[in-house]
Amino acid sequence: MTASSLLQVVIPSNVLAQELGGELVLLNMENETYYSLNKVGSRMWQFLAEKGDIETATQQLLQIFAVEESTLRQDVAKLIDELVQEGLLSIASSQENQ
Repeated sequence: MTASSLLQVVIPSNVLAQELGGELVLLNMENETYYSLNKVGSRMWQFLAEKGDIETATQQLLQIFAVEESTLRQDVAKLIDELVQEGLLSIASSQENQ
């Protein structure tokens, strides 16, 4: 079991997401700032939002993208870190969500 298998992502209630032209646009209503994700980032967001579970989302992304697992894990972690910093995601342990 990896550390990421114990982590869940939570989309705060003040965040709206909408797909526009193949990109995902995010709005943090708290600071009224828009953000956009490219196609790869949009897929990452989609799986994280659907599953909530970082490990499950990562495994599904590995089936889609032809990339080394370590590279994908770094990319997912980097995106999550950036989204958390901007208030677009928060992290919780799976035990907190039970």
